[in-house]
Amino acid sequence: MGANDFRKRDNYEALANEDPVSGNVFLDQVLDRFNIDLKDPVTQIMVRWKDIVGENIAEHTRCERYSDGVLYLICDHPSRASYIRMNSSEILKSIRGVFPEVDLKKIVTRVKPRRTT
Repeated sequence: MGANDFRKRDNYEALANEDPVSGNVFLDQVLDRFNIDLKDPVTQIMVRWKDIVGENIAEHTRCERYSDGVLYLICDHPSRASYIRMNSSEILKSIRGVFPEVDLKKIVTRVKPRRTT
């Protein structure tokens, strides 16, 4: 696959080198390309994760995906994953309080340590 073959998969016209792209246009293209709807409540859970669970939890976790009522989280340490599992009912209650329309049944965690360089 050549360096510019990705353009064959893209729905957007190639820009000339001198064409500037505003940040809003670029962001809209990225969101569209990956089918991300910022108005979707599940997307908003991921976007507003820190606001929902607090800085302390959000600092050590991130939302990976949502599927069939399950929110998958990545934790940076096994102790954080244990904390999430032990407090999952409170976290679920907090999420449901903000997004009652999301059919959230449980939280699943996995550990992926952060890279230190």
